[in-house]
Amino acid sequence: MEGLDVKVAEIDQRSKSNTHRLDELEGKYDVLNRLATAVEVLATKQDSMEKSINALTGKVDTLENVPRKRWEGLVEKVFYLIAAGVVGFMLARMGLS
Repeated sequence: MEGLDVKVAEIDQRSKSNTHRLDELEGKYDVLNRLATAVEVLATKQDSMEKSINALTGKVDTLENVPRKRWEGLVEKVFYLIAAGVVGFMLARMGLS
């Protein structure tokens, strides 16, 4: 019987040790679960920020192109003005001959 009592005591001790280890693992699992949830939230926020940044990039590109378009329009008008002046000068010279 004494051998049986020793075995029961060993099993009881192992059971307590396993219970303690399981309690530790549950705590670690909770921490890991919170971490996974936090990473998921961060990923969602990053996607949202990426969409906002893309929208802002488009708006900035549009604003940057406004002065360029104005400058191109001005250059085009000056070119036509010079061309008209040259044509007018030629016509005037032809009329004087």
